[in-house]
Amino acid sequence: MKEKKLLRALGNVDNQYIKEAEPMKKTSKITNRQKWVSVAACFVLVAVIGVGIFQSNLFGTKNDIATLDGGETITFVKNDLSQSSINLNVITRPLSDAEIEMLFADLPVTADAYFDADNHNILGFEGKIGDTRMVVSKQGVNLLDTIIDGNTITSSIDGVDINAGYFVTKSNSQGIKTVIYYATFDMGENTIYVEYSGAENESETVKNNLVDTILKLIENGAFDLSQIQE
Repeated sequence: MKEKKLLRALGNVDNQYIKEAEPMKKTSKITNRQKWVSVAACFVLVAVIGVGIFQSNLFGTKNDIATLDGGETITFVKNDLSQSSINLNVITRPLSDAEIEMLFADLPVTADAYFDADNHNILGFEGKIGDTRMVVSKQGVNLLDTIIDGNTITSSIDGVDINAGYFVTKSNSQGIKTVIYYATFDMGENTIYVEYSGAENESETVKNNLVDTILKLIENGAFDLSQIQE
């Protein structure tokens, strides 16, 4: 167990002038009216197509939707993430095997617990569930050094509201981009953040791995951090 400062870098277009037509016969007026009806119908068709394009995300925000076996969906919105600094006076120690079993049953979790150095109450913990990064914070406490910049769409799975997204890094020296999928949701008195990363060309696998972790955590249910003592 050790005490430390937790500090991380979490045109205008001119109108066309139309000359007035010379007096036309009655039959010509009917034809002209028919033309305007056709033009109006075209505008309606364009409007409908435009709505369809925006709904299918060909323009605007790029969403990636994961469809579950039961038909429920999780929408991942493309956003930007950045790191921020958090400065907390905390005491840390690893969660014991018994504590992990109590909280997560047989899920493969490793984590360090964070306690307030002044009152010694648990604030949450950070670690991994398998290869997925996980940060669990008591509501009202921020242990996350990640800032999400962009829109969110709330999905609901088994009554749990999930805000999820993804972002793609710039190419590294080998020309490889990394994709990171993430999600935040509340369970009980805690806020859970999870993220999974991998090569951009493996984005489908990365997304599915994260979805699998989210479902496992929801199935596991809410847990009581107050049972964890310093």
